[in-house]
Amino acid sequence: MPTTERLVLRSWRPSDRAPFARLNADPEVMRFVGDGAPLTRTQSDALLDAVEAHWHEHRFGLWCAAARDELDVCLGFVGLAVPSFLPAVLPAVEVGWRLARPAWGRGLATEGARASLRHAFQGLGLQALISIIDPANERSIRVAEKLGMRRGPHHLHPRTGRRLVAYEISSHDAGFSPEPS
Repeated sequence: MPTTERLVLRSWRPSDRAPFARLNADPEVMRFVGDGAPLTRTQSDALLDAVEAHWHEHRFGLWCAAARDELDVCLGFVGLAVPSFLPAVLPAVEVGWRLARPAWGRGLATEGARASLRHAFQGLGLQALISIIDPANERSIRVAEKLGMRRGPHHLHPRTGRRLVAYEISSHDAGFSPEPS
């Protein structure tokens, strides 16, 4: 379970479903995700089921992000995922984040994403990561830039037609090398 100065990136619990559904129902949180529509509770639960299935299939995934002083409070997710919704970038692993609005503007996404980079490059031995971002999402672009990611190619979301940018970083550029076996 990765920890940072202020976060614990932990496994999902049944009690995380309600706060996760609340953040996915927030129009401002979902503005740059998919078609921009908030998720229903059923859709949010299905997304969390998919997140958990991703863990079982790949042995890595999106963690529940919780404050170190409030481990029972789910702030959202941070972690790694195979972006299968965008076949043009495959094979790839994406570092991603989605936090509830009260957690915005405090550097928590950057902190959690940096721990995810460390896990990807040192723990899993990956050589590169991407982050797929809507070019109008200035907050996520700032997180990617703070991580040292560089703007990569543009892609169209196959379902929505929205333009997306794949930010990129290598393990070398991130300053991480794989841990010796």
